[in-house]
Amino acid sequence: MSLHRYQDIDWSRLWQQAQAERSWQPKGVADWDERAASFARRTGQSAYADAFLALLKPEPDWSVLDVGSGPGTLALPLAAKVRTVTCIDFSPKMLAILADRAERNRLDNIATLPLSWDDDWRACGLLSHDLVIASRSLAVADLGAALRRLNEFAAHRVAVTDRVGAGPHDPDAFAAVGRPLHPGPDYIFTVNILYEMGCLATVDFIRLEETARYRNLEQALARYHWMLPELDTRETKRLQAYIRSIARNCDDGSIALHPRHVPTWAYITWHPDRKRS
Repeated sequence: MSLHRYQDIDWSRLWQQAQAERSWQPKGVADWDERAASFARRTGQSAYADAFLALLKPEPDWSVLDVGSGPGTLALPLAAKVRTVTCIDFSPKMLAILADRAERNRLDNIATLPLSWDDDWRACGLLSHDLVIASRSLAVADLGAALRRLNEFAAHRVAVTDRVGAGPHDPDAFAAVGRPLHPGPDYIFTVNILYEMGCLATVDFIRLEETARYRNLEQALARYHWMLPELDTRETKRLQAYIRSIARNCDDGSIALHPRHVPTWAYITWHPDRKRS
């Protein structure tokens, strides 16, 4: 049996192949604009953000670039801890929600720019920052090029998060409605592409083990619509049955869901100027 050398593996090419096999395709600007309000509500109180910041340990003198900032899940709590935060996202509605939230919270050290991964950031006036973060925003056409761009704009440090396995998607919910789940490449591709780039990456994990609580079954069902869109009548009934199977009644009349799957994210950080020999 012939064995290939580790050095001969093209992780960028494997990543692109795995991307093409996913159960869904990346969403465009119009899709994210439409989802902006519901996404902001869902991520407003975020155990994920608390865990990310605990690992990041922000310093007061940092300038931070938040790539794919969304409605400010990280930018808003970060702004209270660092010198400045620059947020870029290709969804104008996401940035509008972020700006409104910043104003209501009297945070005047947040700047926003409507930019995508494909834009020329330098030509649009974007400068290097002490820290660059890309939180759950690595759905790109070329992961290697995206990581190199993060390096280009980071003076001292980069921190990203990427899925572990199915990430936020519940495999049991997909099985219940009869849909296949092919989540695509996860964090191990990112780590290996960084290795190919010579970067000394550190990996930690954010496990979102908190119990989700909802007012009623309808609200819980809506929680699953983002991962299972366009359900037909049969699928909806199957999903309702699945949710009932993992639901427990609470004393206040709400319900708590206890799925088997624990959403997990890999927290990957590195210094652009520190290379392996």
